[in-house]
Amino acid sequence: MDNPLASANKVALVTGAAVRVGREIALTLAKAGCDIVVHYRNSVKQAQEVANEIRAMGQRAECISADLTDSNAIDELFLKVLDRFGRLDILVNSAAVFARTPVGELDEADFDFHINMNLKAPYLCSIAAAKLMHDGGAIINIADVAAERPFKNHVPYCVSKAGLLMLTRGLAKGLAPAIRVNAVSPGTVLFRDDEDEAARNFVISRIPMGDVGTPKDIATAVRFLAIEATYVTGQILAIDGGRSLH
Repeated sequence: MDNPLASANKVALVTGAAVRVGREIALTLAKAGCDIVVHYRNSVKQAQEVANEIRAMGQRAECISADLTDSNAIDELFLKVLDRFGRLDILVNSAAVFARTPVGELDEADFDFHINMNLKAPYLCSIAAAKLMHDGGAIINIADVAAERPFKNHVPYCVSKAGLLMLTRGLAKGLAPAIRVNAVSPGTVLFRDDEDEAARNFVISRIPMGDVGTPKDIATAVRFLAIEATYVTGQILAIDGGRSLH
């Protein structure tokens, strides 16, 4: 259930908020009463559509573009948040890259790109966000069950997400008690467009709940950790239909 009293007047920044899971997280937090910073890199039209939906709910929304692999761009992003809202209460590190990188074809650039986007950027964003959380706050990282159960053709991605789990725990200690830091670890939520039916059926066969999740499942968990779970920090919440039990 939405809890507007707990989130009234709170400002949330969701990275990668224009599309897919990030979009659902932004809309869910807005429905709970938060004003939203809709971060995007290139998806300007989609970001504007998300912002318009949020404004239609009666909440404030601002679209801000930034390349999160550029530390200077991250600094500019948070300066704009401060200028437009004056504060920040919730950060959701949702933006990520998930590229197919078979081990035999992996090069240094592939590895660096995944680390910079999926691990270094959440770290830099978290440190910048903490400086704006004057009354305390919450940071939610979007991890992946692949952080603990690797995919053979996505080694840099898995390594980056494994690092994100430790980053979550380390920041939870370092930023306590004022700021809580947790992670949501999704299983399969959205299939890639190039995955055929056989591949999809194989994945589903390994999920005890018998189906893949939805972006709403992830967004609901984020809302819980960001707004309702005020005595929870340093935790990794798997939203995977039981797949990590295998």
